[in-house]
Amino acid sequence: MRDRNIQQLIFSLRFAVLLCLLVFSLHACSAGGNRNPPPETTAAATAEIVTEPTDTPQPPPTSSPELAVLVAPAEADPEQKAALELVLEELALKDGMEFQSVSDFSQLEFNEALRIVTVLAPDPGVSELAAAHPEVQFLGVGIPGLPTTDNLSSIGADGERPDRQGFLAGYTAAVISDDWRIGVISPSDSASGQASRLGFINGAIFYCGLCRPVYPPFIQYPQYAEIPSGAGEAEWQAAADNLIANAVKTVYVYPGIDGEGLLNYLAQAGLNIIGGITPAAGLNDHWVASIQPDLPAALREIWPALMNGEGGKSLASPISITNQNEQLFSPGRQGLVKKTLSELTADYIDTGVDPLTGTLK
Repeated sequence: MRDRNIQQLIFSLRFAVLLCLLVFSLHACSAGGNRNPPPETTAAATAEIVTEPTDTPQPPPTSSPELAVLVAPAEADPEQKAALELVLEELALKDGMEFQSVSDFSQLEFNEALRIVTVLAPDPGVSELAAAHPEVQFLGVGIPGLPTTDNLSSIGADGERPDRQGFLAGYTAAVISDDWRIGVISPSDSASGQASRLGFINGAIFYCGLCRPVYPPFIQYPQYAEIPSGAGEAEWQAAADNLIANAVKTVYVYPGIDGEGLLNYLAQAGLNIIGGITPAAGLNDHWVASIQPDLPAALREIWPALMNGEGGKSLASPISITNQNEQLFSPGRQGLVKKTLSELTADYIDTGVDPLTGTLK
């Protein structure tokens, strides 16, 4: 019995040893089979993007658009004012500017936006204002004797040319009228009126020479009649009757005495009219053409210099022919007159009249 217990003890010890060896062997195999070492724990390099601080874009500062202004005193010619307003607004808009029309210097606000100031006659003192504000370009229109400076230019500083307007009216009247039966009504008490009358006569003679009629009445043409400034109905009617009695068919009425009553009276008598205004609708059938200073054309010519800050310019007041009636003034004859106007403006033709004194040279 004792021997049997010893054998069981020996068997248990062997089994325990064998079990330990087996466990050790399995552990060794497991350790040897893992040939790749465990990954090393590395700190991931984090790339830090550093951005230089930049200023936040700011919108450009808002400022008022540049400004062009017309100063037209209450006494200014309304037709000239209206014509300049149209052209100045157009030119300003084209150059990205705003336009305003005022009647007095007190309405001007001198700031960085104000760029060009155009002043229409009569002169409210543009020379003094230009001297006080050299940063602004000024333009005087129709202001006689206006001097020019670095920031002051002028159109028509030598005044209008009534002699040239009269010359062109006389030439036109002779071109369109049968038997040279033409005449002029002008003021009797002003140098400009006299210059216009003499210019008319010289313009007609420039085209027709002796202007001798073929049919009676055999009188000397051109005829003329004069009335004082501010004349009443009796005086202008007497002047008109004088021309009508002498068989005048085309008459030039000097601007300033061309009241509605006189013009209607002449038209009702069958005379065709050359004037210096835009005619009323009722006169269209007897209106040949309007001969006027062309201030808008001169303004367009001088505008680029003003925009470039180039003052000191001076332009003579050009003349335009508008409101032509082709029934009385054919396109071919219009071309002939325009050619003469071009030569007159270029001083190739002399009116023979001093525009300041209204006397023959």
